[in-house]
Amino acid sequence: MNLFLCDDQTEFTNKFSKQLEGYFLLKKVPFQLTVFSSGEDLLNTDITPDIIFLDIKMGGLSGIETARVLRKNLIRSKIIFLTAYKEYVFEAFDVDASHYLIKPVNTDKLEAVLDHVIGQLRASNEEYLTIQSGSSIQRFSHSEILYMEVRNRKVTIHTGNTNLEFYEQLDTLEKTLPTQFFRCHRSFIVNMDSVMRLSKTDLFLTNGECIPISKRKYYDFSMAFMKQMQKEGLT
Repeated sequence: MNLFLCDDQTEFTNKFSKQLEGYFLLKKVPFQLTVFSSGEDLLNTDITPDIIFLDIKMGGLSGIETARVLRKNLIRSKIIFLTAYKEYVFEAFDVDASHYLIKPVNTDKLEAVLDHVIGQLRASNEEYLTIQSGSSIQRFSHSEILYMEVRNRKVTIHTGNTNLEFYEQLDTLEKTLPTQFFRCHRSFIVNMDSVMRLSKTDLFLTNGECIPISKRKYYDFSMAFMKQMQKEGLT
C-alpha cells in the first residue's frame, strides 16, 4: 500500500505517521509512506499512490486546491482529508474525497476509515494495472491502455496521453490482463476496445496508430473481436 501524507505541521505528521504504522503493522499489510509539507511539493512527484491524506488548511496551496489539481490531472487515488475545522468538510466532497478525519485523529476512527477505503481499493484492483518503473509507481486503468509492445527487453505501455517504459516480460503481463486484451503479435498486446478496424496485417486504433497482427493470430483475433463487439451490442 503506497501512501502520501501532506501536512505543514511537523508535530502532527510525526504523530499521525506512528498511527498509520500501528494500523498497517496490526493488519500485516506492507506499506510505504511519503510525507510532504506542502501541496506544491506533492504535486511535483510523479508517483501515483493508493491513498492521499491531505490537510485542508496549509500555507500556499490548500488541501482542497491540491486535490482539485490532482483530479484535473486524472489522479484517481483515494483522498482522505485531515482538518481541525468541521466547516470545511463539505468542500471535500466536491473533489471526490473518500472521507475526512477530524484532528486530533482518533485511532478507532482512523481504523474504521482505512478498513473501508482499503476494502474499496481491493475491490477495484482488477480494473487497474500497477507498474513500477525505477522509483516511480504508476497505475493505469485498463480502459486507458491502447496497447503494449516489447522491444529490447523493455515493455512500453501506450495510452492516449502518455507512454511508460519498464522491464517486464510480455508473457507475464498477458496472464494478468482481462479478456479485452489480446496478444495480436509476439511483440504486441492490444486492448480490443481501442481497435477501430483490422486488415490481414494490421490493426487500426482509435488514436490513429497502426500496429501489426501476425498471420497465425488473425483468425483468433477476428473471432475474439467479434465476440467483444457482440458483448457491447455493436453487432
